[in-house]
Amino acid sequence: MGKLRKLRRLGELRKLRKLRELRELGELGELGELGELRKLGGLRKLRELRELRELGELRKLRKLGELGELGELRKLRGLRKLGELIGLLYIQFRYTTA
Repeated sequence: MGKLRKLRRLGELRKLRKLRELRELGELGELGELGELRKLGGLRKLRELRELRELGELRKLRKLGELGELGELRKLRGLRKLGELIGLLYIQFRYTTA
């Protein structure tokens, strides 16, 4: 029950299909940084979001809802656009931290 209370605090998670997803969400920790996750498609997406948070990269993600600080990334098709976005974010990061 403690995990469920934690999840309620972290945001609105409505359609959790399996207990595994609950465990995975508990491991993710602070979901507030990633924004509101409403319709979770499965563990694969959760793992990709964890990698995104830990590594700061976008890898093979087809659709993302809202990603907080990065803004709204709705329909990213293909690694070329992802590469361009990563490049722009890197340049922006370099200028803001210089």
